[in-house]
Amino acid sequence: MEAFDRRDFVERSAKVALAVGAFGAFPDLSFAAGPTKRQLRGLQREIEGEVVPRGVRTYNRDRLVANTRFDHVHPDAIVYCETASDVEKTVRWARRSGVHIVPRCGGHSYGGYSTTSGVVVDVTRIDFVHPHKGGKARIGAGGLLIDVYSKLWNKRRVTIPAGSGPSVGIAGLALGGGIGFASRRLGTTADAVKEVTIVTARGQRLVCNAHEHEDLYWASRGGGGGNFGIVTSFVFETHAADRVSTFYMSWPWNDAAQVIDVWQGFAPQATNRLFAMCNLSAESGGTPKVSVSGQFFGSEAALQQLLQPLVNTGSPSTVSIRSRDYMQATKYWASCSGASVAECRVPYRTAFKAKSDYCLRPLSEEGRMALVQWVEQRSRFAAPGAIKVHLDPYGGAINDVPKAATAFVHRDALFSIQYFAVWPSRSRPNLQFINRFYEAMRPYVSGFAYVNYIDPALRNWSQAYFGSNYRRLTAVKRKYDPHNVFHFRQSIRRRP
Repeated sequence: MEAFDRRDFVERSAKVALAVGAFGAFPDLSFAAGPTKRQLRGLQREIEGEVVPRGVRTYNRDRLVANTRFDHVHPDAIVYCETASDVEKTVRWARRSGVHIVPRCGGHSYGGYSTTSGVVVDVTRIDFVHPHKGGKARIGAGGLLIDVYSKLWNKRRVTIPAGSGPSVGIAGLALGGGIGFASRRLGTTADAVKEVTIVTARGQRLVCNAHEHEDLYWASRGGGGGNFGIVTSFVFETHAADRVSTFYMSWPWNDAAQVIDVWQGFAPQATNRLFAMCNLSAESGGTPKVSVSGQFFGSEAALQQLLQPLVNTGSPSTVSIRSRDYMQATKYWASCSGASVAECRVPYRTAFKAKSDYCLRPLSEEGRMALVQWVEQRSRFAAPGAIKVHLDPYGGAINDVPKAATAFVHRDALFSIQYFAVWPSRSRPNLQFINRFYEAMRPYVSGFAYVNYIDPALRNWSQAYFGSNYRRLTAVKRKYDPHNVFHFRQSIRRRP
């Protein structure tokens, strides 16, 4: 049975739905005018990469991000940087020209923050992957996850803990934390970062690690992308990759509340070799679905025994377990098992909206019923589209790290909840529904949220994303970006 993950959900649902002084004068930078053609030509002469301004043949393709909700945004230009030096020159040029810039890699920012009416600094051409002896790998900030996984596997049979979206950029994922099917065993993506090379607001390239610029290194592991500068490369700790066992289980919808109850008492406390995600989904006019899928660092037989609490819950309609090599599993979770790596990396574009919660303790009976009833309600909702709710277990290596050790603060969570809605075109009813669903769950959750599921509508976002680490993040912001060169609606402020 094919896993029903985020990428798969999007595809299936879409088919179903057919200058410093001047800077210092402003608390938050805004620019009245974009760069002139002459300024853009000047930048093109400075860099090895490519400047794509409005009017160029490829502009309408190059300006797009993954979420079609942001197709109305027209940047003044997209700058494809080939090297870290290109990034330095572009940042300095932007300061001289008074131009607002934002970094872009995969273009998957849930809030649309990887595009702008100013200039997009695209680092996807800085996509090298160089694994070394000693268990480290230097990886360019432009790498997409499927390429990172593939190159590490092909060269040294190693991996890093990361997500399942094949066209997601490694930079945004790592800077915000990074949770995936190996995280309970190996930690977050941010935990694997041993060094970051970043171009700051001054256009200065800094190497940040446990011994140099330790504060910026700390902030770059969970503080979110686009806040302190533009990352050009990482050094990651890698781990041997061999074989894993994957599984998929499904139940009749009547068992949903019971499955959630058993899952939340099982998955976050299970051995750290297991990651078991619970999924609820519904589309207009369809029957809601409940499933649990995951990955185990061990044999099929051991996994079969481990899953008995779920097997004995309700009346499972599907129980499928299979051994795979690590790269096969990676492509399986990316919903591109039969495709080439090149085919996997192409994003499937549609309109979507997501919100998130954290549970620090099990959902009460009332909370479980609210979750089930709202998913049921979506199946009766007339507007085309669908919703999926992902419950991702924490614990294991994720929670072994102290809250203050990195900027990623959610080290005491039992599990996270992602509410993910997708539809074929602009649809206000879908946005209204997911907002009502989220508000209905307020009494049963912690009030925290995951910055990689960034939500422009979230109130008190600084505490929700960063909690007790936010004050320290503001100090890093004041030090490295005192004039707020890198800013967006929910960027780190210079004061708590």
